Amino acid sequence: MNCINGKDRVNDQQNNRRCKQNVTAAISYADYLQLDKLLDSQTMLSKQNGRVSYDEHLFIVTHQAYELWFKQILFEMDIVCKLLSANLWNNEHEMFNILKRLGRISSIIKLLLEHFGVLETMTPYDFAEFRDYLKPASGFQSLQFRMIENKLGLKKENRVSCCKSYTDCFSAKKYDELERISAEPSLFTLVCHWLESTPMLKDNIVWDQYRRAADHWLEGSSEPDISCLEKRRNLMDSVFKCDQHKRLVEQGNRTFSHMALKGAIIVYAYRHEKGYTLANRILESLVDIDTLLSKWRYSHFVMVHKMIGSYSSGTGGTTGSEYLRSTLCDSYRIFIDLINLPALIIPAIYIPPLIKSQGK
Repeated sequence: MNCINGKDRVNDQQNNRRCKQNVTAAISYADYLQLDKLLDSQTMLSKQNGRVSYDEHLFIVTHQAYELWFKQILFEMDIVCKLLSANLWNNEHEMFNILKRLGRISSIIKLLLEHFGVLETMTPYDFAEFRDYLKPASGFQSLQFRMIENKLGLKKENRVSCCKSYTDCFSAKKYDELERISAEPSLFTLVCHWLESTPMLKDNIVWDQYRRAADHWLEGSSEPDISCLEKRRNLMDSVFKCDQHKRLVEQGNRTFSHMALKGAIIVYAYRHEKGYTLANRILESLVDIDTLLSKWRYSHFVMVHKMIGSYSSGTGGTTGSEYLRSTLCDSYRIFIDLINLPALIIPAIYIPPLIKSQGK
């Protein structure tokens, strides 16, 4: 027989009343989204200075939308990084989860690209009416965008040198937050570790078969141009010879570890095999994100160049459009090895079939 004392009975009654209150006190749409706070945060400096420029409102709303979407990208990336920290190869459900979230990030970046078209409904002369009021504020000071770059795996030494440093842009608290993100394993690092653990690489059987197939392909090549054939041989040597790969890494021409590159090649070559289809789709999604970010950088440069030209400095003290132009380089491509992967794969007809016991 269960005995309930008077104190427990009182607590149960109080909890029941709270539940009823929670049910009856339904939250409104405006309260749930905190719309009063959100819609009251567009302060036009041109209006405060007595020279209203109505296009400033568009400028504020668009950039606030950017920051909200940046927050969502960081949210999705945190989940992806957490999932990648576990053993994915035996967890198809989590691989689907990663694929979904990477796809969502791509969709968000595509949406952000469309924002440039909205901003460009404002002419350079419209922008000039309120631009001076922004100083020294600048998009260069977007903490969340820098966090996205760091979380993806952009290294400090690969950033373009700028006349402004991040210590100048952020408060000590925000700079510490940026440094904390930089100290955490990046998406790039976690993807490398994941590829290094590719099941088919547990022994050298599959890789040795693939290497022999590559030799067979090169030996039977009908390439008439000797220089092209030699270039192809050297490229394949850089795949199979660890010391040559390391040399390319030291020169900044490759970023993956040799084992991670081998994993990526195996995933792509055997992408139609069970357990590797999803893995290959994840790699393709990473390339999509990397490519879309490059498009975003280019679109940003084109828009800023249109608005202020080549001679004007940025409102935050950078070199303006020239600084943005300088970021359109491979050092900002996080997954450049995945982008270059097709050139490292032998033709499908030469890829050796798997024996049933392999790759388990």
